[in-house]
Amino acid sequence: MYFLVADVGCGFKSVTRGGKIVGGTTADKGEFPWMVSITRRGGHFCGGTLISNKFVLTAGHCLCTGIGADTVKPSSIKVTMAQYDLTNKSSDAFQMPLKSITIHPEYACGKVKNDIAILELESTLQWSDYVLPACLVASSEEDDYTTVDNDLATVAGWGWTNEDSSIGGRAKVLQKANVHIIGLEKCRQWYKSQGKKTKIQNTQICAGHEQGGVDACWADSGGPLMTTTGAVNQLMVVGIVSTGIGCARPFLPGLYTRVSEYIPWIRGIVNK
Repeated sequence: MYFLVADVGCGFKSVTRGGKIVGGTTADKGEFPWMVSITRRGGHFCGGTLISNKFVLTAGHCLCTGIGADTVKPSSIKVTMAQYDLTNKSSDAFQMPLKSITIHPEYACGKVKNDIAILELESTLQWSDYVLPACLVASSEEDDYTTVDNDLATVAGWGWTNEDSSIGGRAKVLQKANVHIIGLEKCRQWYKSQGKKTKIQNTQICAGHEQGGVDACWADSGGPLMTTTGAVNQLMVVGIVSTGIGCARPFLPGLYTRVSEYIPWIRGIVNK
């Protein structure tokens, strides 16, 4: 089952056709109508997920200034809805300012634990074909919660197309890629096999491919990792692009914030 924040149906694509992503393909316009671009000084730097007509889910690290523990002010960033082609100013996309930013109280800039935040929009959105809310995975505390480990998932964003910027630059058009969700114990073994001492938390999800080649990358941060709800053509967000070592390396899948562990916190923010 899934958790619905919004006042309308969630998780349905508005098209019916069957951080950039490495090894991915171009998404259809309207395929992920809950996907937003977060901008600062006019430039895209992180993705986010529209969960209601007032709130956007993203990663906590997207809101760090890079100077100590400082975080950005709501007035310094904007959220772009219905974004598809970052270079097309005449598209259906439009920007909205923020009223507030709430970063998880146990998140610290420069760390990876509890890498989650909620942005509150200045005004209420109007739903349209290209602006619709996401479903969120059910809380792990609920009786009907089922694990997503080993599921096939989709990650989307406008990030870099290669870890080496001389080979691939940042995507201009929204990209998507399929990745496998990997159980935490297997993921920990893979990282250890590569000589990495990364401590992978129970509040994280690993997703990628054993052989590498497909992954989220720089500027995909904050965007959604999605699986099916079980209903036809309905998706739910199970993870938030958070961190990793490089992009698309073998045995080093990307690390995502596990949304199911934060549903009570999300509920507390959006229901204030």
